[in-house]
Amino acid sequence: MIRLVLSSLLSLPSILLSADPVFEEKRGLVVMEAESTASRLGDWEKKTDVKDFAGECHLEFTGNRTEGGPPESALKYEFKISKDGVYTLMIRARKQLESKREDVSNDCYVALKGDFESGGETPIKTLKNDTKIYGGDADGWGWAMMLDEGHKKFPPVYSLKAGETYELTIHGRSKNFNIDQIVLYHESEDRRALQKKKLSESKRTEEGISAGPARVNRRLTDREGRAVIAQLIEVDGSAVVVIISNRRHRIEVETLSDEDQLFISRWWSGEE
Repeated sequence: MIRLVLSSLLSLPSILLSADPVFEEKRGLVVMEAESTASRLGDWEKKTDVKDFAGECHLEFTGNRTEGGPPESALKYEFKISKDGVYTLMIRARKQLESKREDVSNDCYVALKGDFESGGETPIKTLKNDTKIYGGDADGWGWAMMLDEGHKKFPPVYSLKAGETYELTIHGRSKNFNIDQIVLYHESEDRRALQKKKLSESKRTEEGISAGPARVNRRLTDREGRAVIAQLIEVDGSAVVVIISNRRHRIEVETLSDEDQLFISRWWSGEE
């Protein structure tokens, strides 16, 4: 087997801990893994029990009641827009039901800060203040993409400006609600097509310094021809940091095939 040196499974690389990462919109798309936040998780717990999640894990809210409650345990995500226009928010979500009742465990709160206007008829205060967003699926991953304020329904649409950085805050609302990915897509994108794809997380920067290219999945092969499917996270010295079977590992680059070494070099330098 490819020689793996286990790193801590409880911590992220230091570059991701030093400050809130800023996700970069590219081609009208921002994709953020739920766990990619510098915020304290509070009543959110890292889970891996809902299959087909993206990234390292998904987050489950364990506070309040299944019917809901006040905003708790804020998770913050910053992103920068380069292509202005109207963007829609959708959250890949799952509701873990404790009974046959299906109208519970299906929501959280969202609020956006920054220089923007409503992208439609949704009141601007609804977009700027903590507002319930609901959806998801009880049998697998679905999508939360409808706001509910006082039983009035609105789409989460934002008119965003090129060059601006925004902060999205997600608070827990109902117990057993799970989130996997947070996605904002430009009006030029096809929502249904996006929901069928396996989306890769957007590139991140911190305080103007690149935190590396977007994560990619690749079949890595060692010098003896043995292979493993891994998600490439970053290059750290002579090793590439990867996720395999939901666990973080380090692989010495020199143990890999020439093709993999070239790919990793080009990927980390932004050429891939």
